[in-house]
Amino acid sequence: NGDKYVGKFDDGKYKGQGTKTFANGDKYVGKFDDGKYKGQGTKTFANGDKYVGEWKDGKFEGQGTYTFADGKIKKTLWRNGKVKSWWQIFDLKKITRE
Repeated sequence: NGDKYVGKFDDGKYKGQGTKTFANGDKYVGKFDDGKYKGQGTKTFANGDKYVGEWKDGKFEGQGTYTFADGKIKKTLWRNGKVKSWWQIFDLKKITRE
């Protein structure tokens, strides 16, 4: 299907540290368990967004930082792949030096 994986396998599933590059341009670098994202990892999306944080069962879980393609950065708290809370750190486009 055009996806690529570099890392270890266990029983034919992704295991441990690895990198998965998707045909659509997305990329995940981090830990895998039983073929799913788990623990710390970074996913960069084809649209320029990026998530750095915790994963469980292939979904966002716990704390992380979500950086939008337009430069906005938000801290996030996730439960089972759904946002529990967001708080904006800063907007890179609005920072100026005086």
